[in-house]
Amino acid sequence: MAGVMLELRACAPEKNRFRSWRIEIDRDLFGLLNARITFGRIGTTGRTRRWDFPTDAEAARFLRAKLRRRASGTRRRGAVYRVIDASATAMPFIETLLSVDRSPE
Repeated sequence: MAGVMLELRACAPEKNRFRSWRIEIDRDLFGLLNARITFGRIGTTGRTRRWDFPTDAEAARFLRAKLRRRASGTRRRGAVYRVIDASATAMPFIETLLSVDRSPE
């Protein structure tokens, strides 16, 4: 589970919505999994929040829940989140939840 990185963006210019969302999951020196989510308007520093998990299963459950929330962005915010960058370890989690867009903006 360690080594997961995923960056998403949602753009809806007609609604002035330009959102960025990034998650990174890695192990710390004590063996815990740390999930860090950075979010905010594209082009700004954004805010970062951190969670710790003792097992891979808990971290995976957390990641799936957060991706389900991002997938509902169309309904909630009127903008579709698209994958901008992802590590190979993140691909199994996103293939069924989000549309993969590898085109440059």
